[in-house]
Amino acid sequence: MGVLKDKRLCGIVAGVMVEIVFVSISLIVALNFLKGTPWYIFSSALRLVFGLVVLYLLKKLYGKDAKEVFGFHHPKAAFAASAGFLLFFVYTAASFCVGAKAVTGLTAGLLISRVILQQLTTGFFEEILNRELMCEGYRYTKGGTAVKLGFAAFSAVIFGLIHILTSWDISRFIETSIIGFAFAVVYLQTGNILLPMILHFVYDIIINIGSYTEWKDTEIFSAMLSLRPAAYAVMFVVSLIVLFRKEKVENRSQGGKNEVTYTQAW
Repeated sequence: MGVLKDKRLCGIVAGVMVEIVFVSISLIVALNFLKGTPWYIFSSALRLVFGLVVLYLLKKLYGKDAKEVFGFHHPKAAFAASAGFLLFFVYTAASFCVGAKAVTGLTAGLLISRVILQQLTTGFFEEILNRELMCEGYRYTKGGTAVKLGFAAFSAVIFGLIHILTSWDISRFIETSIIGFAFAVVYLQTGNILLPMILHFVYDIIINIGSYTEWKDTEIFSAMLSLRPAAYAVMFVVSLIVLFRKEKVENRSQGGKNEVTYTQAW
């Protein structure tokens, strides 16, 4: 396939193919064979395997080995680029602390398999697939904010869609897409995928524990919940501002293609 030789697009094409196969296997197994703890263990293993497949593709398509992929590149810039999500995370954690009454039904098996293992492998797999592999093509374009925005938007939309495959929910689609957009901005601006992985994992821990939480019926908690749409909007706007921040760009030719590298001017 000629498109797989075009470094601008091959990550997107390969990423979508991986996504289709992964989702197909997940749905078949979840709907017909496994439930509960066995499903979460299988799901974790599946995410790990497919994550390794993505690592292979990054090496094959872009020449990136594991050391380069998992390097904590430009840490100060990465944290700065995460500002939108970090603000949202603080809001989410505060809401949980204010509203949580008790955690019930969370067995040791579910804690290990669903809350820890599945979310650890989810952060690993989803970030290198939806952010690194699908956005890496930007490095091989002539750059520009519009192109960068296009890669971030595509990554965000795909991320949103895979979270509503079993039932259409426009609110969930928008919310997960915004989170995906925020993580894509971090990667596009700094080349750091390790920080989005960590933030993704920690956020998912809170969300999944929330599935087993009894909530208080208080005015302050209700008020905080009513601010959730605004919190998503702030995350998106801040991430968009970060995306438009100027870079020091260096273009170098590689195999007849333009590869874009840069140092963030934070």
